[in-house]
Order: sequence, then structure tokens, then C-alpha cells
Amino acid sequence: MKRKGIIEKETHIDLTLPRGWNQCTTEQLELIAATIMRHTLQQDRYHPFDWLAVKTEMFFLLSGVTVLGGSAAESSSGDDGEGAFLCRYQQQEFPLEAWQVHSFIDQHLKWLDDEKAQPLIIFPYKRLFREWRWQWRWPFVKKHYLAPGELLQDFSWEQYRHLQDYMEMFVRQQNQIVKLQQGVADRERLAALQRESLATRNRFLAVLFKLGDGHQSAITKKVTDVRWQVILFWWSGLMRYLQQQYPHCFKSSGGKKGKHPANPLQLYVNITATMQKYLQLDEDKVNRQTFHLTLEALERMAKEAEEMERISKKHGK
Repeated sequence: MKRKGIIEKETHIDLTLPRGWNQCTTEQLELIAATIMRHTLQQDRYHPFDWLAVKTEMFFLLSGVTVLGGSAAESSSGDDGEGAFLCRYQQQEFPLEAWQVHSFIDQHLKWLDDEKAQPLIIFPYKRLFREWRWQWRWPFVKKHYLAPGELLQDFSWEQYRHLQDYMEMFVRQQNQIVKLQQGVADRERLAALQRESLATRNRFLAVLFKLGDGHQSAITKKVTDVRWQVILFWWSGLMRYLQQQYPHCFKSSGGKKGKHPANPLQLYVNITATMQKYLQLDEDKVNRQTFHLTLEALERMAKEAEEMERISKKHGK
């Protein structure tokens, strides 16, 4: 890279950036989460959320390049691409034109907001924390709370349904909170909704980590707002993975643009009797079996129903 008047020779640097969600370390995921949260809190009608500004900041944080100064800090989200960052990487100082930063972002950080990018399915917190407890014969016993598997392989259909229910409830509550904050806020209603949202989040975590009532408060204290955001990244990635694996279960209802994917829980409720007959299991056994098996059964049933409908239409029935 050359810049007349600032540097006389070409500078060669090798930057290492994660090329996808699953290549990020937990620390990098938390950096991404914290940056997005900060930009979200700072937005208003005069300063809307700017993905390019977020990704520009992410480029420097994830690459380890330090910004020493420069005019591009003020024009990084503009369209003209003018200005330059004066940077340091390891022991080298050099300028980076704004267009060069944008080029790096296009090449290496598209996955941050690309719906086609591979989702995050590796659970980021294998051992969330360690707890020491006083015991009679041995003074301290180390207690590990193990994280769930990446794809919740050991979760029953009932546990999965509870996770879905709590997450949908949490999203609804958050949307209501945002609406209240954008309007003339009813402070009492807003405070009540925030308490309800936090309680829903804690219930979700209790199911996710398979905690009893005695341990719920301990784990939820360890899940900070940033860690919760990272868990939301993972949950969103898991849902995308399931949609790819079982497309008929998550197929949009009615085929209308803008419709949300059909909730497999609603699908289950609507066809419980048929499913019990199909699997030769009673409802209790269906609830206790691995939820992947249930989704596989639902997927086969949906495919068969779709094929029967196609044949019926073909023959004009």
C-alpha cells in the first residue's frame, strides 16, 4: 500500500480475520456482540443503525489493527470513500484508505450480516463457570455446569418446545419494550415488561442448561447481557440449521411474502393424534423422545401430505 507524503515504500501486512461465525473464538463473538449492542443503544431518529460502521469497527477489532488517527474515522460510512486511517499493526505504521478498509470488509466480513453465510452452530460456552462448594469431608468440591451440545442432540421434544416458547415470549416482550421506548413511555409498564423479559430469559437459560430451581440464579448471574447476546447468535444459527434440515416443518404458511416460518410447535399441536398414530407412540413418549426424531417424523409427514396434495391437484380432485 502506498500513500504519497506519508509513506514512501509499499507496506505488506498479513491480516488474520475469522471467515465465518464458527471460526470466531468466544472472545471475538463477545466483541461482536458488545459492538452491536453499543451501536443499537446509540441509535435514534437522527443516527440510525449503520451496519457499515459496525463492520468497520469489527474489522479493526478482529484484525488487531490499531487506529492512530485519520480523517476516514469520520467518513467510514460515507459513499465517497475519501480519507485514510493512520494505523499500526504489530510494529508497523501505515495508512489505510477508506476504500481499502471497505474492500477488506467486502472480502472478509460479509458473513456478519449475510443470510446465506453458514450460521453459528458451535455452542460458544462449553463450561460457563465453576463453582466451589463446602462439603463435610472434603472442604471444597468443584462443580462444573456443562453446556448443551451444539445441536441439542440430547434434548427431548418437550424441552425443545419449552425453549421455543420462552424464546418467542422473550422476542415479543422485547418488541413491546422497543415500541414503548420509541413512544411516550409508560414508565411503570416499561419497568414491568423489562422484569418480565428478564424472567423469561432466565427460564430459557434454566431449560438450556437443565438447571433445577436451586441452581438457576447462579447460572443466570453468570450470563451477562453480552453473553446473552452471543447465546442469541447461537440460537438464531441453530434455528437456521433446523430450517435447512427440516424445510417442510419451518415452511412459510400460505406462501405469502412476509409470513413468518410456520412454528413446528403449532404444527405438532394441530396434528398430535395423527403423529401418535404415525409413530405408534403415546403423547408422553413423543414428548420424551429426542426432538430431532420428532422433527424428522414431522418432515416426512409434511412431505407425504404435500405429495398427496400435488397428486390430487394433478387429477383435478
